[in-house]
Amino acid sequence: MRSCVGFAVDEAYALPLAVVGRSLIDHHADLHAAGEKLEFVVLDLGISERSRGRLAAAWSDGASVDFLRLPSLDELDGLPLSDHEFVPHLNRNVYGRWFLPELLPPVYRRMIYLDADVLVLGDTSTLWRVGLGGHPFAAAQDKGIPFVSSPYGVPDHRELGFDARARYFNAGVMVIDLDRWKAQRVRERALAYARAHPAMRFADQEALNAVAGGRWAEFPQKWNCPAEDEVLDEEYGARPRIIHFLGPGKPWLGGSHATRCQALYGEYLRRTGWPPDGLG
Repeated sequence: MRSCVGFAVDEAYALPLAVVGRSLIDHHADLHAAGEKLEFVVLDLGISERSRGRLAAAWSDGASVDFLRLPSLDELDGLPLSDHEFVPHLNRNVYGRWFLPELLPPVYRRMIYLDADVLVLGDTSTLWRVGLGGHPFAAAQDKGIPFVSSPYGVPDHRELGFDARARYFNAGVMVIDLDRWKAQRVRERALAYARAHPAMRFADQEALNAVAGGRWAEFPQKWNCPAEDEVLDEEYGARPRIIHFLGPGKPWLGGSHATRCQALYGEYLRRTGWPPDGLG
């Protein structure tokens, strides 16, 4: 079963994407043992030619990379964005990941999707093999929005027939069965929900949760842990596998309040060979 790592970014996220890929390569034990390369697939939502070259160079020792494009960016027009203070950085490109499974070559059967604002800090070999239990994808329960009935969850969960305790996931790290995703028409159903709910607070993430209705496989939160020093210390002993820089404060912009995580980020940025423009 051939697998790939999928990303969907524009130019603003090209630098952090280089860091994510570098951290993933450095922590993938199977890769180093077999002397093979990971396969990265990037949905290009407006990356410059210069940045594409930098990305390929940053990963050249551990990953191949293919750049894909949507037939037209018009497919993202009109999709709702949030006015919530926690997500002012979101734009229409956050919906791009929904299209990746159908754009990938049919040789791939499984994809790990990663947001560009994460950092891999542990061996990801077990994440590749996580069981999906017949579901189209696996994810981690969101720490801040644990259930569809939580504030900022799925407001229409009762009308949709969901149990109030149905779990709500964070969509920044997902393991996707590509065939099941397409067979269950996840993208089409999520698009229909998004267009019918223009007041969504967390945009594409709410729509995916509404479509799933609690029916998704779960992996531990150590694979998608908020990047806050106190959280790492109290809950994980500073040993999460993937940390996620949630909210508008991003480490490459000098806006992270987690100083230890900021330092870690700087280390991986230097390993990409990318000039640290704007890193605080």
